[in-house]
Amino acid sequence: MQVPNATSSFTSNANGAFSNGANGGAAPSFQSLLGQLTDYVKESPAQRMEAAILAQLGITPQQLADMSPADRQKVEDKVKEIMKKEIQAQQQQQQEQMQAQTQQLTSPSTTHSSSKHETTINLAI
Repeated sequence: MQVPNATSSFTSNANGAFSNGANGGAAPSFQSLLGQLTDYVKESPAQRMEAAILAQLGITPQQLADMSPADRQKVEDKVKEIMKKEIQAQQQQQQEQMQAQTQQLTSPSTTHSSSKHETTINLAI
C-alpha cells in the first residue's frame, strides 16, 4: 500500500509497519543491512575485535586512516595492547572452566551418594 505525499512516499509492509521510501532518517534498507552483514562475515575475528576496540576508544576507521603516522601508531599500539589483554582474559577464563569441569568429573559427588536401603516384606499370613 503506497500513500503518495508531496515530500516522500511511505510504504506499508505486511505487518503494518511503515517505512520511508526516501530513506531519510528511516531504518536502513534490506540491501544496506545485507551488505553490512556480508562485510561483517568476511572479516576475521581479529578484524572484528580491532573494530570493536576502536569503537570503545571512540575512533572510527576513517579517523584512524586520517591520523598522522605517529598518532596512528600510538592508537594501533593501544589497540594491540587491549587485544592482548582481552585474549589473555579469554584464555584464563577457558582454563578456569576446563579446570572446573575436570574437577567435577574427577571428584566424588556428595549429592549423588548411594546409600543402601533394605526393605523387608513380611509375607506371613
